[in-house]
Amino acid sequence: MKLLNKVVLVTGAASGIGKTIAVEFAKEGAYVAVNDVSKDGEATVEIIKKIGGKAVFCQADVRDESHVTAMMDYVIEAFGKIDILINNAGVSIRKNIIEAGEEEWTKTMDTNLKGAWLCCKYAIPLMIENGGGCIINIASTHSFRTQPNHFPYQSAKAGMIALTNGICVDFGLKGIRANNISPGFIATPLAFDYLNEFPNREEKIQKIKSAQLTERLGTPEDVAKAAIFLASDDANFIYGANLIVDGGRSIYQKTD
Repeated sequence: MKLLNKVVLVTGAASGIGKTIAVEFAKEGAYVAVNDVSKDGEATVEIIKKIGGKAVFCQADVRDESHVTAMMDYVIEAFGKIDILINNAGVSIRKNIIEAGEEEWTKTMDTNLKGAWLCCKYAIPLMIENGGGCIINIASTHSFRTQPNHFPYQSAKAGMIALTNGICVDFGLKGIRANNISPGFIATPLAFDYLNEFPNREEKIQKIKSAQLTERLGTPEDVAKAAIFLASDDANFIYGANLIVDGGRSIYQKTD
């Protein structure tokens, strides 16, 4: 129970990585505020309650400042504080710089980066009032080692890493600790939707596995365990780190 009685707000927690983080944090004793723009987030709350945890659902669009402020008020009303913020909400549009339109740029940057900024903007003062807190931004290995046609996703994720560093420098001495997690290919519903676009899905999966140093795909649980570590007292001397969770993919240069 590394997070006993801690209050965590997880954005984008209706499915995939966010959903798993929310459930795994509850198993560690945290009270969980589940956020998503979709009502599907209610199902995450029900899972947590079935395992004996405490959770509330905060339906909000993190791109909208009024939604974010109302969400913070709701979490404080429900649990009295916010100890941990996990900025996980995000979208991915796979185009290059020339192909991407302004609307696609705006949607990606607003959801991934602006949303993280707004949540930090309004959570940090609440954390400081309570003696401090922890922020974990879910970035991506695309922020530093990308592939073709992943614009503007990689730009937004790189911005999240810079955001994290700024938080540490500005508020570290006020009790705010911020870090990043950069997942590689993680087996989520969205990832499998992507795989289904390929004529030979299994061949694509094997190519992904062969680019790693392990023969299995990453799971949302792998990311959740990393988040639990960074949110716990075990990591209380870690500021501005970028914890890479990718099965070694980003360090592996295959031989011909």
